[in-house]
Amino acid sequence: MKLGLLTFHNTANYGAALQAYAFEKFLTDKGYDCEYINYVNKARARGYNMTWHIVNSIKHGRVKSAMTYLLGSPFLMLRKYRFNKFYAKYVRATVKVYHTSAEARELNPVYDFFIVGSDQVWNPRHNGNDMAYLLDFVKENRKRISFSSSFGMAKIEEKHREAYKKHLSSFHALAVRERIGCDIIRELTGRDPQLVLDPVMLLTKEQWMQVVSKRRYKERFIFTYTNRNSQIADFFKTGYQLEGRKHYILSRYTQPFDFFNPKSKVKYCMSPQEFVSVVANSELVVSASFHCLVMSIVMNRPFVAIMAGDKGKDERLMNILRILDLENRVLSPTMTKADIDAPIDWDSVNKKIEQLKASSVEYLEEAING
Repeated sequence: MKLGLLTFHNTANYGAALQAYAFEKFLTDKGYDCEYINYVNKARARGYNMTWHIVNSIKHGRVKSAMTYLLGSPFLMLRKYRFNKFYAKYVRATVKVYHTSAEARELNPVYDFFIVGSDQVWNPRHNGNDMAYLLDFVKENRKRISFSSSFGMAKIEEKHREAYKKHLSSFHALAVRERIGCDIIRELTGRDPQLVLDPVMLLTKEQWMQVVSKRRYKERFIFTYTNRNSQIADFFKTGYQLEGRKHYILSRYTQPFDFFNPKSKVKYCMSPQEFVSVVANSELVVSASFHCLVMSIVMNRPFVAIMAGDKGKDERLMNILRILDLENRVLSPTMTKADIDAPIDWDSVNKKIEQLKASSVEYLEEAING
């Protein structure tokens, strides 16, 4: 049984790298022959192309933005180098790179099934409005499967609805990772998709520890991974103190002071292996990143979840927190240090994960073998 996988598997993004590795690892351990389709359309290619961002910013008169991209280029180059080493070692992909659905059609006789997911593969803003991520290049409907696919938005815009309705209706099996995704598919197609775990949660803590960096941490630290300038400041308004610990920072909004502050360490250029290691060894993880928080849960590390105020994006986090009864870990104006320090019942959380994992695996095996 040969499976062709499609996701955002080749970007310098921690969540994308970890879910891609986890899904392939899980399927391989189950005995399936699988590989990622090395698919990179024009929109995806621009995502981490600093030259394009610099030129585009100048073209639109955003000089400050262009300078930020220019100054950040060396850091991103180092980060991409480390990600590429990770992908080369841990992720199997086609040698040939495909750029369009038309090119990908030649793969139809190669695979028994095509599986798309996880990540925000069905978000038009992220996939370049490319129907390849809805497997439009696959000729036989019975070969089309989704697993843990995410829209990352509360609804599909009117201009995309007909295309999404058409292609989602053609899937042999549909599974998403958020209830809002179920609602979108139900409203568009009348079908009831399966709600499943993100692939990161299909692997155990012990399996993840096999890929962490071997570095030993001599210092105690907390780790923050944020995507907005004010989020770290909002967290510290709770009264939380470092109390002799270092502050490891991963954010596009780092300030020059962060590089020289003896209490801080900027971790922008980490490899995916070090990312997992930092989460596993952190005394507290504070993040707005879905996959960072999911990894915290897998590693049973205390965490605080930050919401972005975007219903579609926030649902990615809230869905798994509700299911695991961890909604009290969401940052709010009334959260205190005592709330942050409150113990988490990891035994209960882990039991719920195992139950969800069982139903997720059952769906996948039925979709492939049923």
